[in-house]
Amino acid sequence: MTFDGRVIQLSESSDVNTNFVPFEQAQQAVLTAVRRVLQAAEVQGEEVFLFVSSLVGPRFGIETFGDLCPYATYRYYVERDVIFARAGIYRPHGVSVVAATGATAWGLRADDGREVAMGGWGSLLGDEGSAYALGLSGLRAAVRSYEGRDPTPTHLVEAICQHYGLARENFHRGLIRLAYQKPLSRAEIAGLAVVVTRLAAQNDPLAACITAKAAGDLAALALHAARQLFRPEEAFEMVIAGGLVKAGDLILSPLREGLAQEFTKATWKIGSEQPAVALGRLALYDYFIQEESC
Repeated sequence: MTFDGRVIQLSESSDVNTNFVPFEQAQQAVLTAVRRVLQAAEVQGEEVFLFVSSLVGPRFGIETFGDLCPYATYRYYVERDVIFARAGIYRPHGVSVVAATGATAWGLRADDGREVAMGGWGSLLGDEGSAYALGLSGLRAAVRSYEGRDPTPTHLVEAICQHYGLARENFHRGLIRLAYQKPLSRAEIAGLAVVVTRLAAQNDPLAACITAKAAGDLAALALHAARQLFRPEEAFEMVIAGGLVKAGDLILSPLREGLAQEFTKATWKIGSEQPAVALGRLALYDYFIQEESC
């Protein structure tokens, strides 16, 4: 990104969350991504002036990128800041919610600096309202439906077979092999959320029930975070972003309606800008604010 906010190039990497991948693997992933984006943009690392990152877990700086970008100044942001920035908010006063592979809600008051974080416990300990939780519920519901233990009408088994390339007559053995011997990653299970929400949009009863549960869990998480910092009569911003948001009202309605009922002056926004672009704009905003104050 240039100093006037023009995006030159974007690049993606593999998982860099050190809660789930080794530190060295995450470090190599970010290094590869940076090399790739510099090469694609035809920019030399020596030209990079400001290097910003927002990762879950480690902070990779000059010890990782020093040889590649020797003259850069390194700055770090937390995921909460990026969620707000995705909605164009760079001085937040409110609650930001990420509804992606995981689910987390953060609250921040600009007037007194108080903050709170809820959720984000990961797939083993929580993450209710996340794409992972929704996808896993879909898998488990399909198993019950396949065996006849859940009589609720559904096309989940057929949809999962199509999604994973399984034959229905081999569903039991094929899904077990896929789940445990491959095994299915967090991201792959979270990717099944698209299948479940698509069926829910088509009025599949079981998929609709699973989706409604995830939407309710997400709303409960976000509203609980809001209650820790804000009174019902106060104005603040509620921002939500992440891949699960693409499901639209199926996921968003409980939170939007709950917010309108309980916090009548709160403003509702969806963070739609790409995370890396939003992070760059946030860093530029802070840089120019700092320059003006000097």
